[in-house]
Amino acid sequence: MSTPSTETGKDQEMPPQTPGSFHTQETVQQEKGFPQLPPQPPRSTRNRWFVVAAIGVVLVLILSIGAVVIAQWGQRSGGQVQPIPTAPRTTATATPGGTDITPTPPSGVTPGPQPGPAGVKDLAYWDAIIDTQSGVNKVESVSFANIMDTPALQALVTVRYTGADARLDVYVFNNIASAKPTQIFKLAGLVKGDASISHYNTVMTAEVDKNSTLNAGKSMANMTSDLFREFNWSSKAGTLVQTAFPGLFPDLTRYQAEADQLQVNQGHQPWK
Repeated sequence: MSTPSTETGKDQEMPPQTPGSFHTQETVQQEKGFPQLPPQPPRSTRNRWFVVAAIGVVLVLILSIGAVVIAQWGQRSGGQVQPIPTAPRTTATATPGGTDITPTPPSGVTPGPQPGPAGVKDLAYWDAIIDTQSGVNKVESVSFANIMDTPALQALVTVRYTGADARLDVYVFNNIASAKPTQIFKLAGLVKGDASISHYNTVMTAEVDKNSTLNAGKSMANMTSDLFREFNWSSKAGTLVQTAFPGLFPDLTRYQAEADQLQVNQGHQPWK
């Protein structure tokens, strides 16, 4: 006998087919449930008209300014204005941050040191005037200039003392041709001091400050001049008064500035 064969799978029921996949249905449901955005209203033309108006105003201003400039240029080219001559006068340069000034020399005044008259430029002449003492002090230098800003010459006399500190006394005399010149200024006791006349007819001094950070704790031989001052004639005070130097870099005093300028003129320290 033969056994009837059965076909595998024919009698099994196929699961019902659902339209679309699970992801497709979920996506469709999400799309159906998402709220629709309301339509945007058309943009207003107000901003556009504002920009156009602003550009128009700018163009009008540019054209107006151009017309004014052209008109003024035409007036200037039509005739030259002749300056009215004025009498010369003394000018002054103000010192930054203060009231000190560096005046322009008046008429008849020569800036800087000048040759001295015969008979009063000898050191021995001033030794007798100042009454120096042999072995104690003596006149070291004499120079002349219009220190009082007048055509007459004044004398700057320095007196050096013996000793390790090499102190210096500084004198300024007027009426130098008279038998008794008039002393108008004295500065005494400058340690390792020096004094000279500037290009502006002021008296410049240099000395050692023993208590400065540069010299404190050093021997006198190793101390360096680090205190610089400048004195200018004051008709109100009747003597020379200390003044400030209107400079900042690289020198803070006229003494240093003129010394550096001399070095530059000789070809040294060109960076200054």
